Order: sequence, then C-alpha cells, then structure tokens
Amino acid sequence: MSNFCSRKCSDDAINAAPAIFQLSPIDASYKDVEKQFLDQWKHPTHPGTVHKIWRVIATRKAHGKFSRYQLSVERTQNLKDGNSRRRWHGTMRNCRLGDEDNESTLCDLVIGRRQCAVCSIIQSSFKLTRAGQRFNYGRFGTGIYTTGTSSKANDYVVERGGSPYRAILLNDVVLGKTKKLRTSNPTLTQPPAGFDAVVGEPGRDLNYDEAVVYSNDAIRPLFLVIFSPS
Repeated sequence: MSNFCSRKCSDDAINAAPAIFQLSPIDASYKDVEKQFLDQWKHPTHPGTVHKIWRVIATRKAHGKFSRYQLSVERTQNLKDGNSRRRWHGTMRNCRLGDEDNESTLCDLVIGRRQCAVCSIIQSSFKLTRAGQRFNYGRFGTGIYTTGTSSKANDYVVERGGSPYRAILLNDVVLGKTKKLRTSNPTLTQPPAGFDAVVGEPGRDLNYDEAVVYSNDAIRPLFLVIFSPS
C-alpha cells in the first residue's frame, strides 16, 4: 500500500532516500502496523502506547537488491513473494530519530564504539558483518534475527540517546523455505541445504519465535515504530 499522493511523490521520496516518512494515525498503513504491534505483544508486560509510526524509504539500490533476491527465492522454491513476512527487530538507538515531527534526520552517532544501529539499518539496511556485535551468542549462528513477537523484539531495544520512548523496526523478510528448529545450533553460518531461513519455534530452548536469514538481501526495514513504554 502506498502512502504517497502520486507516482511523482513516490519517486521524489525514493530520490531523497534513505529517509523516513511520517504516517498519519488515520492512514490505513498506520492502523495496520499499530494493530500488528499490539496483537503480537505476547509478554505479560503492557505494550504501552504507540507514539509515532514512520515509513522507511530505501534507496533504489537497496530496494533492487531485495527485489532480486525475493524473485530468485520465489522462482527457486515456487513460493509466492518468496514467502515474504513482516517481522520485528529490536536494536540500539543513540539518537531520538522519529520521536517528534522534526526529528527525522538520520544520525551518525557513535557511543562507546557502537554506532546508532537504527539509523545505520535505515541508511544501508542490515549487515551480516555486524551480527553478534552486541551478543556473543546466537541460538542459530551468524545470521540476522527477527521475530513475529513485538515484545520479544522489545527485549533487544537499547536507548542511549536519552529518549523517553522506545523504537523498534518492522521489516519485510524473505523467509523462503524454512527449516524449523526447536533446539539451538549456534554453529550455523547459512541455512541448512535446501532451505533459505531458519525458524526457531517455541518449545525447548525458546519461549518466543525467531526467524533468521543469512543474506543481507533477504531483509529490508519497512517501518520505524516509536512507542511509550508501559
């Protein structure tokens, strides 16, 4: 669904990318993302209140890489849209990007040798080279981790910019053919043969789901959600 008034407006936004575009609470996209955020909060804590939602505008280059990967998986696995799903990702924010109407400029802040991950992801999408920088252990190896549970993503949010809010990313993830696992395999550097992603199912080692991809091109940020903690 487009949030732009015309094709020209859409092209202008892409030409200005990378950037974020604020959604109005009356927009269908805003309502859809807000509902997903609230419905997928599974922890016993209260999710708080959604403050703002921003659409992430990727560069043509980043969009092209994702689209080509998606088409390749769709053809190889005979799966519509490459089994693309929206999944959450929580990470570190060193600034107040998205907190208010006038705070839409991506930063390049580094605190304690750690770059603002939210702005970096919006700037150039996800990078496998940064996997595990904050945590020495990944249940399913060196990959890019997402989840269908917004409250689980919230567990990984770190706010270092003095913001009264919290920020998480909702992403488009090409899962393709998934290998479902209930026990950890931290040695993985790629999905098992014949598969495109690993899905960790709740049960033995996990309380909540995880989805892991092993290609930079398999994921792109779609929305930045700013919310008030409970």
